[in-house]
This record gives sequence, C-alpha cells and structure tokens, in this order.
Amino acid sequence: MTRENTRYKSQNVSLWASLAFAQTPVFKGEKVDRLKEVKEIIQTLLGSQVFYYVVLMLGIAIVLLFLYNRRKDISKLEVQLVKDDTWFVTRDDNNRVGIVVSIHLYNKATRGVSIVDCKLSGYSARELPEDVHLVDSEGEQKLDFPEYRHFSKEQGYYLGPYSSETLWLYYESRTVTMKNLLQAPLVIRDSEKKRKSIRVSIPRHADQIAIYKEMAKIW
Repeated sequence: MTRENTRYKSQNVSLWASLAFAQTPVFKGEKVDRLKEVKEIIQTLLGSQVFYYVVLMLGIAIVLLFLYNRRKDISKLEVQLVKDDTWFVTRDDNNRVGIVVSIHLYNKATRGVSIVDCKLSGYSARELPEDVHLVDSEGEQKLDFPEYRHFSKEQGYYLGPYSSETLWLYYESRTVTMKNLLQAPLVIRDSEKKRKSIRVSIPRHADQIAIYKEMAKIW
C-alpha cells in the first residue's frame, strides 16, 4: 500500500510539472521580448547599491592607476625619433636583425636625467657593434652608422637640465623577418626608475631593399 501511494504522488508531481511547463511562453510559442528583459535587468542593476559601489571602486582604481603612471613618468623629457637615421637590416655575418634607432632628447626640467637603459620591445641597447656589410652582385657594401653619440646600457648617459642631445642606439634580434617595417615601443628608464615611452616605426634600410629587389629579378 505504501508503494502504491508513493507511485501515485510521483505521478501527480510529474503531471503538475508538465502543466506548469506547458504554460511557459516558450512552450506556448509566444514571442519573448528580449529587449524588455534586458531593460528590466539594467533597471534592477541601476537600482542596486552594489552597482554604485562597483562603479565607485572602478573609478578610484582608474584614478590611482593614472596617478601612479604619472608619478613614474619622466614628464619633462621630450623624445623625438630621428627617422632619417633609424633603420634595420638582416645581417649577413650572423643572420640576425641589426636595428639602429636614433632619438633626439630634450630635458625641460630644472634637474638632470640619468638615463640607465633604453629598451626596444624588451631588448636593451647594446654596445658599439661591428660594422655592417651588405652583399650584392658587385661585392660588399658597408653601411655607415649615425654620427651622433652612441648609447648603451653599459655606459648610460646623463642629460643635464634644459639641455638636449641626439643619441643612436643599436639592438639585435634573433627573429629574422622579411617585412620592410618594424613597429615597437621604445622605453627610456632613468636612475629613479621613472620612464618615458614612445612607439617607433623602423623601416628596412633602403640599400637592402634594393638588393632584395635585384635578387628577385634574377630568381
């Protein structure tokens, strides 16, 4: 008798569940106003105190991040890329990409800036490199480095107050590319762990592009 009662109650529950599901808009084929549901959700969120607390905390976090970045920025240092003396080549002697970046610095502050490193996409500026030679159909061609002051991480550089200087930096990468243009962030760091960053575009040296075009005609 107990088993029959249990089975009867189970059947009643299933029947009620089926009737309840049959009354839903989806089962009846009625259209569901999604836009109305979204509006109701938004109104519920706007009317919640938790929402305002979240917005307030996000605003505070953004302000703190802005103040932190401003404090870490070398605000009085102006950096300009010298495009005519900025280039890269695929070196034939070590099968690496040699990158030359020239920048003009102007310190507008009343105190000097001691530059300890200039990183290009994570790479530190190297010491004075060996000569770069390109090989073409007529032989070897030597590329001239810029005549500015050379900067490396090992040497560093001190830029006095209200003074300017043009530096050239050298980098090497093992990642060989056939692209004719590289783009990367250049980050200058000083002895106080402050930084100044710009995004630079570095074209392949025109002489190497000419050599590649000549080789393509022969092939």
